[in-house]
Formats: sequence, C-alpha cells, structure tokens
Amino acid sequence: MYTRDQIKNMIFLDVETVSSHSNLDSLQKDNQALYEFWPDKANLIRKGKPEIAHLTDEEVFQTESALYTEFSKIVTISISQVVFDDAGEPQIKTKSFYSHSEREIVEGFQKAIMALFTRSSTLKLVGHNITGFDMPLIVRNFVKYDLEIPRQLMLHDIKPWESCMLDTSKIWKFGSWTGAPLGLLCTALGIPSPKNDLSGSKVTNAYWNEDQLERIKDYCEGDVKATANVILKMSRLPLVY
Repeated sequence: MYTRDQIKNMIFLDVETVSSHSNLDSLQKDNQALYEFWPDKANLIRKGKPEIAHLTDEEVFQTESALYTEFSKIVTISISQVVFDDAGEPQIKTKSFYSHSEREIVEGFQKAIMALFTRSSTLKLVGHNITGFDMPLIVRNFVKYDLEIPRQLMLHDIKPWESCMLDTSKIWKFGSWTGAPLGLLCTALGIPSPKNDLSGSKVTNAYWNEDQLERIKDYCEGDVKATANVILKMSRLPLVY
C-alpha cells in the first residue's frame, strides 16, 4: 500500500489526555467559571451515552472529561519515525513530550512539528483517529497557549485532498461504515497490542491517583509503535518490535 520512501516521510503520533483536575472540587476551586459549564456538558454526554446515564456529574467527569479539550489536560504526546537499514528492515525512532505541565508539552511539540514541516513540506502525520481526536485537540491547545499553527494544520480551512494526515481508523474502513479501535485492529492483524498494560479509560486514574506519568508515556509510545506496525502490515513489510 505504501512504499518505504513514503513511510520514511511519515510521523506517527499519539496523544494521552486526562481530566484537567483530579475531581470537580479541585476544578471549582481553580476555575469557578469553567466549573459552572460542567453540569450541562455532563448532561449532553449522558444523553449521547445511555450506558452512563446513571452516573453522577462527578463520575462522568472522572470517566469522560479527558475526551473534551475544555475539560482535559494533555500529559503526553509521542511521535515516531520509521527508518530502514541497509537490508531494508524497519527500525523505529520515538520521542515523547511528557510533563505535568501541559504548556511545556504543547510548546515542545509545536517547536518540533514546525521544524519537521520546514524539513519536509510533504510530511504525513499518521495516527489512529488522528483526524477526529488527536490533531484537533493539539491545534486547539496551540490556540490556548498562543502558539503559531503550521499552515499544514489549519484544519478548519484545509480541503480533504490537501490534508497532511493519514488516519489508520479511516484507512481500515476501506469505504465501509464500521472500523475498529486500535487494540482490536492490532489483535485482528496479529500485531502486538499496546493495550496489555493500560487502556485509555484508565489513564486518568493512573495519572491522578497513582502518579504514573512515566507509565502513561510508555503506553503512548506503544500506541505510536502499534500504529506504525499497522501501516507496515498494510504495506506488506516487516513489523518493528
């Protein structure tokens, strides 16, 4: 599906988010104005997910707020690039931006991505649901922290055929309505799953209650490796381990 040269021009990306605060009391003390928006937001979330209709506002905050930019906090952004040795075997290089400071993470990533786009104007950013979650979240945080948005990431103004993004969740659909989460896709394709140690729903607890930022970083790096392996598998090339 993709050539080695095309894959070398890809940056694989994943983001891990947690709730912006450890609980609603903390949010209220830190930002009363934002806190007042949460009950309406929680009601909207419950309406869209009948299976959590019984949860309290606090419980919805604990389980769902990491998915919404206004109520979440980025704790890790990992990027990887696949290179090939003289024998044509793939190797992976990974860098993670992770910290308790969201600003520090976003500024570090923005500096890196600006440099990468300068180096290659045809660079492709690859992720699982990158178009629906990861990149919109990142760009919103560029705005939040007064950072320049690269031309390639002006997502509100880019035509689909001009996009620098490849979304493995969309590729796997191959025109159908149904897709698969990354863990399921990897299992189905015989790729080592990144979900053995942690899952997205457990990241907030691992961060706020267990102080496991390093573990979350490792989990995020596992996701970018898995995404790279999906592309390699689709291209009938060896996997990276």
